[in-house]
Amino acid sequence: MDDEKWLERELALDPDSTKDQALVWLSRLATGEADADLLAEFERWRDADPDNAKALNEARQLWLLIGQPLETQYAPTLASQPPRRRAGGSGRHRLRGWLATAAVLALSCILGTQWLVNWRHDQVTATGQQRIIALGDGSTMWLNTASAADLRVDDDARHVRLVRGEAYFDVARDPAHPFVVDAGLGQVTVLGTAFGVRRDGSDVVVTVQRGKVQVAGGNTPPVIVEPDQSVRVHAGDPSKHVELVNAEQTLSWRTGRLQFENRPIGEVLDELKRYDNRLVIVSYPNADSLRVSSVVDLARIDEWYDTLGQSMPVEVTRIGAVIWIRALATGA
Repeated sequence: MDDEKWLERELALDPDSTKDQALVWLSRLATGEADADLLAEFERWRDADPDNAKALNEARQLWLLIGQPLETQYAPTLASQPPRRRAGGSGRHRLRGWLATAAVLALSCILGTQWLVNWRHDQVTATGQQRIIALGDGSTMWLNTASAADLRVDDDARHVRLVRGEAYFDVARDPAHPFVVDAGLGQVTVLGTAFGVRRDGSDVVVTVQRGKVQVAGGNTPPVIVEPDQSVRVHAGDPSKHVELVNAEQTLSWRTGRLQFENRPIGEVLDELKRYDNRLVIVSYPNADSLRVSSVVDLARIDEWYDTLGQSMPVEVTRIGAVIWIRALATGA
């Protein structure tokens, strides 16, 4: 049927996958429009193989965990589809058509707003994208995922405003012109060094790999941050907390990899969400009791999820744009 083929295409489902077939069947039955022929076809599929019934049960659990129809989770993708016209459509069909039209309008507003926000900035990256920018003074800036920055680097000044996200700087030394990064709550001033700046909500985190930087902001005097040190400037805390870190590990994202050492799985998954638009659902009691030491290749995130399922007491299921992580039946 056209409906399930459309669903398979839009959610990147594999028609040969039993789990994905179950999701398609669930979506068809959930419309409330199934007739006797469709129900008979469904029962034949369900009874043809015990794995089909098992997959259907898992799809139901996933549906409930999401807490709302899958169409809501994938509104930007599904809204791009024109509403289907059906002869003699019922009130239900008309309502679905109106909702689809409203979704398209909402998407247009969202995309328009994003364009208006992004066009004003000199450098912008999307989710999962990174960019290397050669600055006019010989310095280099790496812009991380979902970030934006404004630049003024010329003979008179060296100034970068990090609007959102994260950046790494390898700064050419110039004593006559300090290099300044303004990240809202925190301002970083250097002469020549290598360091990272991240806007984490309203906080600003500065990590130094080489040289020294001065970090100002908040209600306390500036602090000097040295190699393998990090400082967080927090709006609700007047002090600046400097701590020892492994800068190479913390800033490894610029090499296309993320490094984690003994980190709670929840923190790891939250970090991966910055690079991946898919919906991640964790169904595991006390999930953060699981700790992860791993290197994630950002170009091969799916391979890492596969490895996670092999190395820890969890089962990882990918259904379209959903990643479901849950305890094994024999696990915790």
